[in-house]
Amino acid sequence: MKTLLVLLLMLTAQCHQMATCAELSLRGYQRADGAITTYFEGDSVDPYFASKALLAAQDAGMSTTSAAGRWIAWLLPHQHTDGRFDRYCMKAQRLVSCQPADADDAMMAAWMELLVRSAPPQGLPPAWQGSFDKASKYLETLRDKRTGVYHISAALPVALLMDNVEISSAFKAAGRYRQRLGDNAGAAAWMHKAQHLDQDILRVFWHASRGYLVSTQPRNQTEFYPDTVAQIFPILADIQPTSHPHAAAYGAWMKQNRMTWLQMSEVDFPWGLVALVADKMNDKDAIACWRTRSIQFRHGSHWNALEEALYLAFDARLTPEQALAPPPTGVRCR
Repeated sequence: MKTLLVLLLMLTAQCHQMATCAELSLRGYQRADGAITTYFEGDSVDPYFASKALLAAQDAGMSTTSAAGRWIAWLLPHQHTDGRFDRYCMKAQRLVSCQPADADDAMMAAWMELLVRSAPPQGLPPAWQGSFDKASKYLETLRDKRTGVYHISAALPVALLMDNVEISSAFKAAGRYRQRLGDNAGAAAWMHKAQHLDQDILRVFWHASRGYLVSTQPRNQTEFYPDTVAQIFPILADIQPTSHPHAAAYGAWMKQNRMTWLQMSEVDFPWGLVALVADKMNDKDAIACWRTRSIQFRHGSHWNALEEALYLAFDARLTPEQALAPPPTGVRCR
């Protein structure tokens, strides 16, 4: 416990948009032992969603010093020797492994990125470094040497656009981490990996006439998730085709899909990751609409730890008066 407290004090706050930012507190999601349940007061833990929630909160300007430190301390002992993680369910008052990860590639990427972005100033503690190395080594076993992109898992040799975007993000985070430590050669190596992956992502998934394919496996139908969401997801990792700049892609997407997205929380998840893209594109109106429409769905069946983390991050920017006020006049939220 003493070691954990020291690490918590040393963790670097990830405050990208404000000089001083609020500390994330996932009440009802993060248990006293540090585990983060997928749903409010839930009985299951999906390490991907928990790690992604912490990363998203950081991206939206919140500090996750305590929440990330406690989560990492809980999950570290649950990592398999080959680097993989499972999903966990409550049985006899204990969280035990009950399912394999939904996607090993995305899980490895989210975990690697969380570790390096949560590392204390002097670098990853030995246990964290060992965990990072195991995850990185396992991730490389999933790389398709022919196409350069990564498969979902050893059992599912299919590559997904969004998973590969998350892997690119993890590589870039690792590069920035090595740069922060003054390791220029290490930083260049990771950035080189990211650059090559970005090129492979565009070659495999991007088609100028159709936009992004979401999978190397043919699909017979188009759905909001993953097909529509995937068209702007690469913005989060700064991946863009030469002829398709972010501003144009985002503007066209919002013009066509804004209302559908804002109504998704009624039948599906609210897709707060779209609001995170809006934040990156400085679209404050879209964030205000998402937050206002999402309030009624908080902690319900269409709400998970990722949505909660983003809601709290956006809410933390507001004064009490602003939080209660409706979106500005003229902003179209319906």
